[in-house]
Amino acid sequence: MTPVTLKQTVDAPLAAVWESWDRYADVHSFHPGIENSYLVENSRSTGLGAKRRCDFVGGKNYILEEIVAYEEQRKMTLKIYDGDIPLKVAFVAFTFKPLGPKRTEITATARFTPKFGPLGLLLRPIMRKQLGKGLTELLAGNAAYVAARAA
Repeated sequence: MTPVTLKQTVDAPLAAVWESWDRYADVHSFHPGIENSYLVENSRSTGLGAKRRCDFVGGKNYILEEIVAYEEQRKMTLKIYDGDIPLKVAFVAFTFKPLGPKRTEITATARFTPKFGPLGLLLRPIMRKQLGKGLTELLAGNAAYVAARAA
């Protein structure tokens, strides 16, 4: 699996940052690339096994995600298990670390396997760049959203 790792500092306490991510169905509130997100399959609202659908802006693409690791206020790992983008599977681990009473660092590490066999391997550099761009938007969007709410 190809890894992508990014970090973001948020000017807000760990509890506020975690709360924004723990409202699992509401990622569209801060991800500029997601138009709508909601729980699926009679899913629990958060925690291990929670599932959601994320519809990208423009309505042409979507992904289905599940929380596969969950340590409150420490770590949340998502598995992208279906969708109409060229990913066979992807795992995105978010770790949360307090940097003080009003600052938090989020580290996002994504690993993915593309669809399409050997052709997918050729597309890997492009997909890595796109995934990095999406994670950058997600982390920056969350930082702005949480900082504005904490102010």
